[in-house]
Amino acid sequence: MSVSLETEIPGTGSIPTALRPPRDQTSVPEEHLLNSANAGFLIHRVGQLKNEFRDEGLEFSSELVELINSKQAGYISIFHFEELFGTHNRLHWLLHLKRPDDYARMLDMVDHNDTWRDVSQRNRLPRKGGGNWERMFVEGSMSETIICPQHGLSAHDDTDHDEDHEHAGDTFQPAALHQTTLPPERLLNSVNSALTVHRTFRVPYALREEARVFAFEWCGYVNQALEGRMTAFLYEEMWGRQDTLHLLLHATSLDSYHRLLDMERNDRGLRALRDSQRLPEAAGGAVWHSTLIEGSQRDTLWVPVHRSAKAEGTAP
Repeated sequence: MSVSLETEIPGTGSIPTALRPPRDQTSVPEEHLLNSANAGFLIHRVGQLKNEFRDEGLEFSSELVELINSKQAGYISIFHFEELFGTHNRLHWLLHLKRPDDYARMLDMVDHNDTWRDVSQRNRLPRKGGGNWERMFVEGSMSETIICPQHGLSAHDDTDHDEDHEHAGDTFQPAALHQTTLPPERLLNSVNSALTVHRTFRVPYALREEARVFAFEWCGYVNQALEGRMTAFLYEEMWGRQDTLHLLLHATSLDSYHRLLDMERNDRGLRALRDSQRLPEAAGGAVWHSTLIEGSQRDTLWVPVHRSAKAEGTAP
């Protein structure tokens, strides 16, 4: 999809800011990359860079992203982001796999690939006491969360997924692109979008089904209303905290995100969806806010990390 990635940061007057999508982080062609729409198993990794080592840390991360993408094309794709209006120097990596057993390919590369050894062990801090990534990140700040596309809520899931494995790329769970009726070329994802909002929230066990249905319908409404500007996908945390749901909202610009916020306040259709009764009166008549645990919803706005022109070896 061809979209304009030029936007204007609110409060900066007429200063234009180009938001380059994550696909520019790698030399691998986009058609060979896994993304949030076609992957069946995603790993979200977070790490806190020390201020002193920001430049070296971003260089290390950029080299790692290119190495993994080029060596594992078709099996593993990874992109890195940092928070906008969040915690300074907090990096986010999103790894995309078809199936969890593909992770073994990366472990094998860690043990046997000379380029990996150079990237991860080279002295990157010769004037700052020496060392590599292990000195650049705050101790204990690295964490990983596994999320998989939510399934069982769309018409696609009424069919036998086993029969569809060959056509769906043999994914661990049905890929998120099956959550919408929009054609793949009209979807934004973690490869072609300028911004990503990571929304997380927890739901009460008693309303876990109603919460998933509401989140699925909410995504469907947003995808139709903001087609070409924002795409929302729903995921569930695996081997982590029970009944924690994740949304990845991929947007072309900050303006698209503000459009979503305005819709949540003023759009009649979205308001009707939010006000629709999720349980019969006899069961309490719950609406959407009853399906979320109070205070658990959190939005984090990610922007793709890109090396400077100097670091990339191009003219500034």
